[in-house]
Amino acid sequence: MNDFQAKYLAEVSHRLQREGFSIEPEHAGLLPVEKDSHRLCNVNMYGGMSYDADFVQRNRQEDALDQVRSIVVETMAYMRQMTAAPPLLADGLSGDYRLLAEFNHIVLAGHEREGGYGIEFITWERIRDGTSLWQGHYCDNNYAAAKRDFAVRSGLIPSSLLFTREQLAVIFDAAQNMTTLDLVSNPEQGKLLEEIMGQIEEAVPQVIDLANELTESPRQPAPGEMQLY
Repeated sequence: MNDFQAKYLAEVSHRLQREGFSIEPEHAGLLPVEKDSHRLCNVNMYGGMSYDADFVQRNRQEDALDQVRSIVVETMAYMRQMTAAPPLLADGLSGDYRLLAEFNHIVLAGHEREGGYGIEFITWERIRDGTSLWQGHYCDNNYAAAKRDFAVRSGLIPSSLLFTREQLAVIFDAAQNMTTLDLVSNPEQGKLLEEIMGQIEEAVPQVIDLANELTESPRQPAPGEMQLY
């Protein structure tokens, strides 16, 4: 196992533990991942996964496996980008910062922190003829959030076109209720709703849990307000 592969597995381990998974020590290039005290899968040093499909289906761990898969793929992508990216140089900036993207005077940087704390992503604005940086937005080990922030700050995407995780969870819940309660007007609408739910599940692997969390405490009606059952 080379240095890149060791760093990759360490980063995957750090991210999975933040999401509540239990990680066993790496052995022979494999990182054992557990959920609810049971072996869910192994992540290998090449960015692949192995698992018992029967166990996953029998214990209804598909969502957990999808969450691991999403983290594994994304981590490999940005670790490779970190390796290939040039150093970010600016007045007053010390340490190993890598320039991942730049547009319209906004930079997206990655910083490999020591001590097993994972990759930190930051967006800055260049000032003073590009020699200095200011107004840093720090995304602790969250590449997706950093990319969204970069896209909005640089003007690549209007902020009005982006939904938060909570907004996506509400949309998913509404679409699911429409299909479950047979409130779909026609087959084409039903197909579109299925596609919407699929896209949201890819973007937010734990969307079902989040949607349930948001609907655990429904708003109580105000005095005199009609309540529908």
